[in-house]
Parts: sequence; structure tokens; C-alpha cells
Amino acid sequence: MTDGLVEDEFTNRPEDDELAFLHYEKLFRGPLEKELAELQEDNRDGYWNSYNHFMQTYINGVLAVAEELDIGVLAYWMNNPAAANDEKNFKQIKFDIDGAITKIKVRHAQSARKASVRLESGTREKIRELINKIKLTIEGIDIPLPRKEALMSRLNAFAAEVDKDRTRFEAFASLAIEAAGVAGKVEKKLRPIRKWIDSIANVMHEARAVEDGTRPRLSAPDKRIAPPNKQIAPPSGEIWAPETPPKPAGDLDDEIPF
Repeated sequence: MTDGLVEDEFTNRPEDDELAFLHYEKLFRGPLEKELAELQEDNRDGYWNSYNHFMQTYINGVLAVAEELDIGVLAYWMNNPAAANDEKNFKQIKFDIDGAITKIKVRHAQSARKASVRLESGTREKIRELINKIKLTIEGIDIPLPRKEALMSRLNAFAAEVDKDRTRFEAFASLAIEAAGVAGKVEKKLRPIRKWIDSIANVMHEARAVEDGTRPRLSAPDKRIAPPNKQIAPPSGEIWAPETPPKPAGDLDDEIPF
């Protein structure tokens, strides 16, 4: 029991240590930016004294978090506390903190992309229709209330994921596992749900294949160019041509009478 000694914002951290570092750094940066925005430059000496105090408080907090989480960032400043407390280095330390934050965000964005898929509007609409069918079926079957609520909770969580920019596979897997756990008790009644879950899996697989480039996007068929109009024949049905071709102009045989 912490008995309120540890604030909620410290306990409500992500499980991943790198994401926890981002969480805690944000806690320290908020007050820093607020204090710096309120500084007055009228008194130059007082301004820099206050600036250095706020920066040192921020840096000390961030370095303490990095050291405790042991995530391999800002090692130089942690191993050189005298340099970390030198006012001349504050700007560089903040640059290094910003760089560490960017690297962590990029690394986790790449991981998140592998564990999720972007759904086109048409694909998203198909999945919503299947979710609605599953929901109506769950509401109509007779199973213990706790199991029904657990299944609906997983379904609602997945529906929320479908509306996001990227849909996590984990949310779909949780729904499929929950449905499989209930299916053994009411196999016949839940058989349609299994079919619709399989359909969702196929749709998400297709979307991922398109995103990875292993399957091309479907495009509209090319319009066919109409063939040229047939030549219109004269009324006789025959195409006219002269019996003998005309002689070229200036033929001597036509001009000399002998």
C-alpha cells in the first residue's frame, strides 16, 4: 500500500518501460513549459536564474526515470552528473532527450504497424456489418450473463478498434478467443458467429496483404476503345473502283498524233 505517497500519474504508467519513459517525461515537460512561458525577461539575471532552475528540475527528473527504467538512453549524462548539472549543457541535454523520445516513438510505431492493419472505408463497412450480426446473435442466445457480458465486451472493444486509423490484430484475437470459449456450451446457437468471425479474419487478411504489397489493390476495369465504324457501301452493295487507272499527267503518247 502506497497510501497516497505515489501519485496516480506515476502508478498509471504503460507496462512497456520505453513507453513509461515517454509517459513520465511528459509529466515533467508540462510544468517546465508552463513555467518558462510565464518567465518575464525584464530582469535578465532573475530570468536566467529561474530558467536554469526549471531546466535543472526537468532534467533531473528525466534522468532519474531513464536510470530507474534502464532503457539505454541518455547514458552519458547519467554517468557524468557534474556535466548534467552544468548550466552550459542544459540545451544539449534537452536536445538529447528530444532525440531519445523520437527514437522510441519511431521504434514503437514500427512495432504497432506490424501488429495492426489500416482498413479502407469499404473494408471497414463490411466488418461493421459482420459485427452487427454477431451482436444481434449474442443478444438472442441464452447463455450465463457473465459469459454474455464478457463476449459483448470483447465485441465492443473490437468495434472501437475498427473505427481507429489502424486496427490491432490483438483486439480481434481477443474476440475470437472469447467466442471459442463460449462455443463449447452452446455450439449450435453460436455456429453462425464462428462463420462471421472467420469472414472478418479473411477480410483483415486481405487488407494486410494489400498493405504489404503482396496483393495489388483492385482497380476499375479499363474502358474498351470502340472499334472504328464500318465503311458505308454504295447502294449496289459493291465498292466502286475505276476500270483502268488514269494515266499520269504529261504522258507523251497522249500528246503526239503519230
